[in-house]
Amino acid sequence: MSMTGSIGSPCKESGNNSLVGSDNNLPRDFSRLSLFSAGSTASQDEHFRCEGHAEHSLSCMKNYLQAGKLCDVTLIAGSNGRRVQAHRLVLSAASEYFSAMFTGSLSNSDETEITLGDVNGDVLQAVVNYCYSGSIEIREDNVETLLATACLMLLHEVVEACSRFLAHQLHPSNCLGIAVFAEHQACTSLLQEANAYTSQHFMQVIRNQEFLQLNVEQMTNLLSNDDLNVSCEEHIFQALMSWIQHDPTTRRQHIGQLLGLVKLPLLPPAFLTDYVEPVIEGDTTCQKLIMEAMKWHLLPERRLQMACARTRPRKATLGKLLVVGGMDKNKGATTIESYDPRCDIWTVAHHMSGRRLQFGIALMGG
Repeated sequence: MSMTGSIGSPCKESGNNSLVGSDNNLPRDFSRLSLFSAGSTASQDEHFRCEGHAEHSLSCMKNYLQAGKLCDVTLIAGSNGRRVQAHRLVLSAASEYFSAMFTGSLSNSDETEITLGDVNGDVLQAVVNYCYSGSIEIREDNVETLLATACLMLLHEVVEACSRFLAHQLHPSNCLGIAVFAEHQACTSLLQEANAYTSQHFMQVIRNQEFLQLNVEQMTNLLSNDDLNVSCEEHIFQALMSWIQHDPTTRRQHIGQLLGLVKLPLLPPAFLTDYVEPVIEGDTTCQKLIMEAMKWHLLPERRLQMACARTRPRKATLGKLLVVGGMDKNKGATTIESYDPRCDIWTVAHHMSGRRLQFGIALMGG
């Protein structure tokens, strides 16, 4: 039996206009169909979000990377020539450094091969993988190179992670070196932690080789720090002399400059006579400093006029301030509170057995 009529029209021999049947019976003009109830007044709009879509997309991109598909740039490590393929879009999204490289007006923005000088190949591969996965392995044998590369490529999260890793490794034998490295890389948080650790453990730091290897500028910065944790200024002078004696030929010429950072007026007169004067060897700058210190002791009534940086004690040598008793909401406090000027903190040092008012105190064994 033959059929006539256009495609999509109801069969003439069916005797009705039913659309149920073969696909050829469906109308092509869907605008005549209504998908919603004519009497509905409430909005049925919905905002759909696929959980894990971004992670899945990055995972797919990493699979393309591992398969070497759709890669449009090859990075070459300057230190060993290792070649690392990648996708410009992914690198640009993860790093401001690569974004400027690929979207800016740099001469290599259109190049398919880019050499990165002084970059280690293994670290470069790890950094590229991080751009796809958001994870990276930090070890003792790669943290310095990784931190330097992350600083170059403006991967701020990696920089912070490496800084925290190094902060956990701080020790009297390495804190000075970590501070120098952090300053060179402009890692402010790591530099602050390393300097704070050095100040707190100064007496242990000066017994290590790193201290003896400091240059004059670094030694100047160290001795200028009033936060050094020492019980008396004699330790500062002895540390300075051990540094000079490590290389007297080249370092003795700086004794006047560095001795000016020791708070000589706060040293006992006997110490000045027995230990400081014998080492100055006619240096006029040192002689003036010793004379200033002696005047401080001989003329106590003029100390207000002689006050300077050398007469200001280091915070750790001030001891602690004790506040005993006083008034609180219960009229009489039972606590002895202690203030540490170096750490700038208050703590409860002791609890008295009862409340006392208008009493006196005495210090024994101080």
